[in-house]
Amino acid sequence: MTKNKKKILVVDDSATNNILLQSILEEEGYFVNVAFDGKEAFQFLKTRKPDLILLDIMMPEIDGLSILREIKKKNTEIPVIMVTAKDDLQSQDEAKSAGALDYIQKPINVDLVIDKVKQLFSN
Repeated sequence: MTKNKKKILVVDDSATNNILLQSILEEEGYFVNVAFDGKEAFQFLKTRKPDLILLDIMMPEIDGLSILREIKKKNTEIPVIMVTAKDDLQSQDEAKSAGALDYIQKPINVDLVIDKVKQLFSN
């Protein structure tokens, strides 16, 4: 019998970041899907419900905060962690007040990401 794998959706317009996050999280035993923008994320969420969303803030067309607000209108129980190069307190406050559970800064610290995801799923 296989253990129920946690499902994670990574939303980032950077292929490099998507590949990095997907590979490190899959190595840890998670099932990972990626989306390159808000439209792809919303399409995914129409038919599937991940256990966690890792979401970039700075993306073309629809920024991550707008995506977060939209997700929270429909799926308040899905935890969202923002992953972004924005390091100012205002962005962090906006993300938290929009419903983000946590905030990880780029460049991505692999150990930090793994620790935060494990911590979330251990609760």
